[in-house]
Amino acid sequence: MSIDLRHLRAFASLGRELHFGRAADGLGLAQPALSKTIQQLEAEVGVPLLERTTRRVELTEAGKVFFAETTTVAAQIARAVERARYAARGLRGELRVAYTDFAINGRLPHFLRDFNIAYGDIHLDLVFMPTVHQRVAILKQTIDVGFLYGESNHRAVKSLHFDAGTYVAVLPANHPLAVKEALTLSELQSEKFVFGTGDSWSIFRNEVFAECRTRGFFPDIALEATSTDGILGLVIAGAGVAVYSSCIGNLPRVGVAIRPLSDLSAKLPITVVWERSNRSELLDTFLRFLRRWTQKGASAASA
Repeated sequence: MSIDLRHLRAFASLGRELHFGRAADGLGLAQPALSKTIQQLEAEVGVPLLERTTRRVELTEAGKVFFAETTTVAAQIARAVERARYAARGLRGELRVAYTDFAINGRLPHFLRDFNIAYGDIHLDLVFMPTVHQRVAILKQTIDVGFLYGESNHRAVKSLHFDAGTYVAVLPANHPLAVKEALTLSELQSEKFVFGTGDSWSIFRNEVFAECRTRGFFPDIALEATSTDGILGLVIAGAGVAVYSSCIGNLPRVGVAIRPLSDLSAKLPITVVWERSNRSELLDTFLRFLRRWTQKGASAASA
């Protein structure tokens, strides 16, 4: 007998779950079949990989090393299968690209359109992901590129400025303050607020909270939403006002008024991030096109 992909998949699942029942369910196997596969694997390796008791399963020291090594092998095999399937469809491969609300409501759709025209043989797997989750996903390499809010200073990550917005107030269209061309944050202190949820919008929320505190108040949060559409819907419904990025102006909605906050001069940056050790040829192509695209946009803006 030799070790094949069936053995590696079985061990990888058991190494993650440390439970025969859950691992078997995840693999679509009966538990005795999984036990037999693991026994065959241990016989081939020649050392115990697991410590079994009536209550739990644990990896031996040898098992921990084998798990770490085979996890990498399994990922490489999965990637090879994926690339072979793309090649059969005439594609060079896939890049996993994450984005935030601020990014997708700004320049990002225009860049993605131009990239898809220029490189139709590279499939972009686009996924919405809050900034806090992107920062983890980049380090784990579950995404290749992230368009996130704010800056990234992690030494394992490289970054590039992509876009920026400014602070605006979002009001119901019939709000008394909507008659003004511009507002200050202080003028909103007696209002009810609508914010993005703390788990997904924590970075932006904390920055707005800090600005409010410097003006002597803390926002009275009436309701929270998980998305831009949710925030806009609650504002239209009269639940409160919101502070947002000026990119929201690209989403015309009946029933809201968007006004600049003249006393908040800080920019709200959108940054492209990628893992420093990622040597993907497709990523290199993506980043070279991105740099040309952003430079062209900067030149057009200054012309």
